[in-house]
Amino acid sequence: MKKVLLLCMAVCLLVLGCEKEGVYNPSKKIKRIYEGTSKRLSEEWTWNKNLLQKIDYYWNNSIGYTENFKYDDKNRVTKVEDYEYGDYYIISYNDNGYNKIEFYDEDELYMSFSFTYEKKKVSRIDVTQYYDDDDWKSIKNGGFITKIISKEILNSVKTIRSKTGTKGNATARMDYKYDGNNVSEVELSAEGYSEKFSYEEYDNKLNPFYSSIFGVAAVEGGIGGFSKNNVGRLIVRVTTNYGSFTEKVDYEYTYDGKFPTEIISKSDGERWVTTLEYN
Repeated sequence: MKKVLLLCMAVCLLVLGCEKEGVYNPSKKIKRIYEGTSKRLSEEWTWNKNLLQKIDYYWNNSIGYTENFKYDDKNRVTKVEDYEYGDYYIISYNDNGYNKIEFYDEDELYMSFSFTYEKKKVSRIDVTQYYDDDDWKSIKNGGFITKIISKEILNSVKTIRSKTGTKGNATARMDYKYDGNNVSEVELSAEGYSEKFSYEEYDNKLNPFYSSIFGVAAVEGGIGGFSKNNVGRLIVRVTTNYGSFTEKVDYEYTYDGKFPTEIISKSDGERWVTTLEYN
């Protein structure tokens, strides 16, 4: 879990996004992301001026897959596609920001994410997993959607069907609560299952991914562009029909000016380091 927490935070605590919803035009561009103290290459970002063209995702120092970005005439990301594996995301917008994100594999819809807003803030995300009998492709563990919804929440969503005993399509929802300009809690719920992500000890520095295109998953539990400042502690509380448990993660940041160059997470005596390199 610790590796997941840090990589997701590293990806999304990257750059200062502009305030125009859906446009990703940072003043400082990420080039590479490394994992661990040995700095194993995890991601490499390719740009065409101010537009992100693709992200190469690495595994054991080799490219595992590549996601390619397509834009509309307003420079909003509308499609993210992996040509080799044949899967892609379709992104639509409304006046508040994201309207819906859909995940397809070989042109078959497998998962959708619908966004609800209150006073221009995301208040709820409804998720539907679509099944054809028992034939279902799991969404990737990494990639574009984990920059919108954190890996930890996404992994929980992907197992909702088995945890709740759902047959056919499965649904879940994420509800967001705020303390001023920062997210204080995200609750993932489905029948017989609840998982709460609580955020504490925010610093007084600006979250460099606030109001940017990926703007949700700056730290685990999915707050990123929804919070103005950077969280210092995450508490995860899981409750099921079979029991409950709690986990705590603390974060430390090293900055070069306004931008993080190193992020450290600590949980249960373990420590994980993510290093960021910019153009």
